[in-house]
Amino acid sequence: MASAPEFSASPSKLRYITAHPFRMAARTPGRRSPGARFPSVGGCRALRAPRRLAAAAAAALALCFAAPARADDVQQFELAKTRFDAGHYEEAVSRFAAMLDPANPPCERGPIEAEGKPCRISEPGLVERARGLAAAALVALRRTSEADAYIEKILLDNPVYSPNPAVFQPEVIDRFTAVRARIRARIEEVTRQKAEAQRAARLRVERGREDERRWVAELHRLAGRERVVAQNSRWTAMLPFGVGQFQNGDDGLGWFFLVSQAVAGGTSIVSAIALASYENVDISPRSSGQGGGPVQSVDIDALNSRIGTAAAVNRVAFGAFATLVAAGIAHAQITFVPERVSFRTRPVPPPPPSFTAAPTISVVPGGMVAGLTGRF
Repeated sequence: MASAPEFSASPSKLRYITAHPFRMAARTPGRRSPGARFPSVGGCRALRAPRRLAAAAAAALALCFAAPARADDVQQFELAKTRFDAGHYEEAVSRFAAMLDPANPPCERGPIEAEGKPCRISEPGLVERARGLAAAALVALRRTSEADAYIEKILLDNPVYSPNPAVFQPEVIDRFTAVRARIRARIEEVTRQKAEAQRAARLRVERGREDERRWVAELHRLAGRERVVAQNSRWTAMLPFGVGQFQNGDDGLGWFFLVSQAVAGGTSIVSAIALASYENVDISPRSSGQGGGPVQSVDIDALNSRIGTAAAVNRVAFGAFATLVAAGIAHAQITFVPERVSFRTRPVPPPPPSFTAAPTISVVPGGMVAGLTGRF
């Protein structure tokens, strides 16, 4: 707002007259109103017209150079169903026959029928509906034999199929009843074959699960065994008492050499001690207590016999011990095993639980986010 001082007729009083600046400018001679700088509504329409022309030209070019359209199963089915609903049964039958013809390419790869190349639908639910509507159209055209062919395919593929009275006329439902009665034996055979196929599939699944359980158990067993490789030494194989055999993993011969060498060595030691004690016996004559001459208190012949026996036992035992030691060392060197593999049990972690949940908290701009993460 702008204020301009103006003196009234009375010089003793001063007052201000307030005026709108735009109005003042509009009244100013030789100047335009500020509103004249903005285009009018008609000007806006004039600016939009070239844009509409450009958009129309772009759309025309897109239509000229567009690729041929592709039809899917639902589009093909709806095109035929529209003819059926309109009562154009001949055209509907031809369209249903084309989309059910196995010689045609699948709809996801074939162009639409407008280009002269019909496609084949493959979705089981739409195939069943297309056969049903084709049969209904053929019944309306009094071509019952062709309708029965479609009905047979429906019942053989789905033995429990029942036509919906809200969709099909009574004449069509009667045709389904008649065809079902005529091919009842085939329907029962198909039902039996499907039941056997389902049972075989369940058995295959169960066998697969059992094989998987055995595989997991074998993995668990292998994971619980640790392979340990011990390097053997030839110097260790030269020790007596079957040490070389035990090192090579031949426990039977190891125990044999251990026991036999221990017995032979022990016998040799005991016989040597006995021989030494016999040799240290005092055989000098002793005087009698009654003033007589010296008397021999030890039986020399018996002592010599004992000495001979102890010496013989010592020689035999020592020879046997030496022979067994040499044989054990030679055998250990000949059958030397550079390394020995053994297995030991190690702990295996338990399997993870079937379901785990953990809270999560994260900081985001402007606050925090809390959640729950689960694993099945």
